[in-house]
Amino acid sequence: MNKKVRVKKRYKKKRKNYKTLAFVGIFMLLATLWAFYQLTKPKVATEWFDSRVSNTQNIVLPRDDGYHDNTMEWWYYNGRLTTESGKEYSFHFTSFLVNNMMTHTVFHSSLGDHSGNQHYTDQSRTAGNPTVGIKNSFLFKHQNWYMHGDNGHDHLKVSNDNFAFDLRLENSEPVVSHGQDGIISLDIAGDSYYYSRTRMKITGTLDIAGTQERVIGIAWFDHQWGDFLPAKLSWDWFSIQLDNGMDLMLYQLRDKQGNPVRYSTTISKDGVTEILDITEFTLTPGQKWHSKQTGNNYPVVWNLKIPGKNIDLNIHSIIKNSEVDARLSTYLIYWEGAVNISGSHTGQGFMELQGYKGDNK
Repeated sequence: MNKKVRVKKRYKKKRKNYKTLAFVGIFMLLATLWAFYQLTKPKVATEWFDSRVSNTQNIVLPRDDGYHDNTMEWWYYNGRLTTESGKEYSFHFTSFLVNNMMTHTVFHSSLGDHSGNQHYTDQSRTAGNPTVGIKNSFLFKHQNWYMHGDNGHDHLKVSNDNFAFDLRLENSEPVVSHGQDGIISLDIAGDSYYYSRTRMKITGTLDIAGTQERVIGIAWFDHQWGDFLPAKLSWDWFSIQLDNGMDLMLYQLRDKQGNPVRYSTTISKDGVTEILDITEFTLTPGQKWHSKQTGNNYPVVWNLKIPGKNIDLNIHSIIKNSEVDARLSTYLIYWEGAVNISGSHTGQGFMELQGYKGDNK
């Protein structure tokens, strides 16, 4: 092959390569323009805003009942109990798993004696992750603390000098995913996966003041996890079970300067979940309770209005002194207790308030 033929073949090969590169370039340009058009074209309301009604979820159960390798995770229960003798109590029980500079687990629990107007609390902390290696469920065992969740078939045990309970819980409603397909924004604190079992039937025993009685009741379960930092925020949180079968979860978040940064309400009934934004409800604080122990002032009466649903609820604490001083385990002080619901609807619920100081009068 002479030199002229070799040069001619190399030229044809280069021209073919140039054509290929030009084709790829044109294709990428068209793809970019199409993506830009999809992002900027006018959208209908249901596409532009957060999903209004959602039955889909990113959360997969029972897999996601188990622990996740994230910065923060907790499993939380609250509930109302009625004894055989007709006395009423309420409780909350939480396991916090923290994976930050080191892994540790924290346990919080409280019991409210409604007739005696007493509120008892307990807390503990241990290094490591007691539920590590457990798949499709969770199991925390530490000293007198026991929490086992198995796809809505759960078992809770707490024992201390003031109270003890041994409760079996069975889920009776569809699982509720919050936010956009089970993910909520915590604004400056990050994002979080979040789902609830809003009505779990309770049977078991309660031991208080040396007397044990059988109890029945209803519980609310929350599971939340993600790479978020709750210490950046303060909040007001409510779980509400109305007598007409509707369940509501709502929260409002504030930054450390007290400025509101995020609001959300989830309404669920008959397996349908609806997410409301701040324009569709108002949450107004009322009477406050002053803690002599810490000096904090907590709004223990609230009003919730959802005009589009003809909902106007008065939220009243049952035991005003429901403060939890958890500085020995999480360095936080918060208010956690049962509430009664009146107004346009009746029902019951739980309230958690965090970030209130003595100057909030």
